[in-house]
Amino acid sequence: MGKYQAPRQRGPSTSTRTTVNPYMRGIGCAFMLIVPVFAYMVGLELAKRNFALGILPFEWYGYMTFPPAVYALSGLSVVANYLSSIPYLPATLTFTFIIVIVVGGFLTILYGYIYSMFAPSKHGPFDVPAPRIKTKKYKR
Repeated sequence: MGKYQAPRQRGPSTSTRTTVNPYMRGIGCAFMLIVPVFAYMVGLELAKRNFALGILPFEWYGYMTFPPAVYALSGLSVVANYLSSIPYLPATLTFTFIIVIVVGGFLTILYGYIYSMFAPSKHGPFDVPAPRIKTKKYKR
């Protein structure tokens, strides 16, 4: 390149990917729907069988109750009546939260492990790994 010539602008590299593969988006969307539903079903079944009765309070295995002020409000009374009619709701929601955390953590670890196995190389076809040379610190 000459002294008075402007450097040429390169176009954007086409090898870097800026979007997520549509299959991965579909799998992620399916897991966002399947995991909470699965956790709720398992949590309901565990609450029906009085699992962890000594750990969770006994009142959580019955019907949910609200203060009388909630039933006095017209908008909240409908929601409170509906939630009060569902048996085992506090225990079910507690188990659901715990199961979502555990299953989500397991899937995250599994995805990371599989990605590390099948991920592309850090170096491209023309790259050379950095040399493994230890140098001493420069001292005067």
